[in-house]
Amino acid sequence: MNDTWAAVLAISVALMALVQISMLIVLGVTARRIMAVVEKTQTNVEALAADVRVRVASVTESVNGVTARMNAVADDVKGVTARVQQVAHTFSDGVQRMEQSVRAAGQKVVETVDQVPGPVKKGVPAGLAILAAIRTVQQVRQRMRADRARRAYSDDDMYASMHG
Repeated sequence: MNDTWAAVLAISVALMALVQISMLIVLGVTARRIMAVVEKTQTNVEALAADVRVRVASVTESVNGVTARMNAVADDVKGVTARVQQVAHTFSDGVQRMEQSVRAAGQKVVETVDQVPGPVKKGVPAGLAILAAIRTVQQVRQRMRADRARRAYSDDDMYASMHG
């Protein structure tokens, strides 16, 4: 593998690491939001259960059965909430491990890029600029062809000249 390709490979690995880091940040933020929603839901359910307990306490013994069922539901919700929090923490731990892996990969990329000779590093931006220019020219050509084809189908004089 020559130096140019090593540089291109190093740059692509660095870009992939940046994409992975951004994904990890998004996943971490999402995990935190999920945890906040779960905690808020638990608080609301506990407040609702406490309110129901107060109201039910003043009713006859037949309502005591309803209170017991509400307590069981609240306990089930607490159990589910605890499990969801455990999953969220496990997910968060996984995200942290992934961040460490990405950091290590990023460090390897930096070390690899540092090993690329100076003349190759200087030539890479020019090569990328040439590739971008070629791609832009190709896109302009495709658009021009598509516009010509679109105009050809919508041009009424074209049909008149073909039949006349």
